[in-house]
Amino acid sequence: MQQQAGEVDARLAAARHTARSGDQLVTAVVTGQGKLLDLRIDDGALHGAHGQKLGLSIVEAVRAARSAANASALPQLNALFGKQPPPPVTPAALPHPPAAAAPARREAAPADEENFEELDFLTDEPEPGGRRW
Repeated sequence: MQQQAGEVDARLAAARHTARSGDQLVTAVVTGQGKLLDLRIDDGALHGAHGQKLGLSIVEAVRAARSAANASALPQLNALFGKQPPPPVTPAALPHPPAAAAPARREAAPADEENFEELDFLTDEPEPGGRRW
């Protein structure tokens, strides 16, 4: 069994899975073990208007590549350990979500606590009134 496990591990290490972010600006390549090998970012992502969303695109591409690697590895690992894959989940088998509830209301911060929600930490410009923080 150790020999078979070593062979499966070697196959997973040699396998490559590539995925792109939904906006097609980031491409990630991982091994069958899920190790990140390559990350490519389109030049337009760095100079475009949506540079702040780049992190989300990176995470999305890496997560998609790792999901593909997991989907590919699972049958091999199940075969090695003699397990049957779980049955596919049908929408009817999923529990129904609770009725839509009203959005939770946020409590106002007490007067002695500072609210940082609208503070832009990325700028060096002081806020009106001359206060930096």
